[in-house]
Amino acid sequence: MSRQQVRTRKPDSLQKVFLWLILIDYGLLSMFLFQLTSLTLQAGTAISLLLVFYNAILTFFCFQRANRSDDSYIIYPTLSATLLAFICFLYFFFLLA
Repeated sequence: MSRQQVRTRKPDSLQKVFLWLILIDYGLLSMFLFQLTSLTLQAGTAISLLLVFYNAILTFFCFQRANRSDDSYIIYPTLSATLLAFICFLYFFFLLA
């Protein structure tokens, strides 16, 4: 009988960069939350559009990257960051602006 080896796949460098991009997204969102009350309408709109663009690209890359079955854990923090960004934008435009 031959013994089967169980291979564990290490995350490649692109996977690590992608995880860092998700952490940077949370950092950008938290900085936006802390500056929310002191932003003007023009600055808030510009930052909101940039964050929407960043989240859209990150979500697109997330679904492209998570096509393997063991990479599905990447989807959840990206989608939660996108929902948090949406809530922050609604709060800024409807309650503060």
